[in-house]
Amino acid sequence: MDHNLIVKNYIQIDASPQKVWDVLTDPRYIRQWDRLPEDFGDEAVNAATEIDFPGYSRLKVSAFEPGKVIRYSMHISDFTLQAIPDAVYSYEINVDENGKTWLRIEIGEFAVLLEDGKLYEESVIFGKTASQKIKELAEQDTYSRSGIH
Repeated sequence: MDHNLIVKNYIQIDASPQKVWDVLTDPRYIRQWDRLPEDFGDEAVNAATEIDFPGYSRLKVSAFEPGKVIRYSMHISDFTLQAIPDAVYSYEINVDENGKTWLRIEIGEFAVLLEDGKLYEESVIFGKTASQKIKELAEQDTYSRSGIH
């Protein structure tokens, strides 16, 4: 494949960067917008976190800046659990010049994986639904605490 297969989602969230960070790292929230193995536990995601889906894949945290960036490298369970170059799930929180919180999600590079693009198509759907659910969870708690329902 000669073109990039990277899923990109940008979403403005009416919540503090810390609240968005909590939704990205606290398993109680993660389970509401993504799958986690049953035995994952309740400890927040950190720089040493590995998420193992036996027989399918393993995600390892490859970049971690508290309050700003989490990046997972993907290891596919083909035969070797080798990392796939540039196949990552990346979550980055930014605040714009107006004080608005933004979440950028990038998933890919899938051109290095499969010629059929199936994983890419699934990731397009995941990127859209996960970003909306993360926004909903972060804003829900913010509005609940401020008396807005």
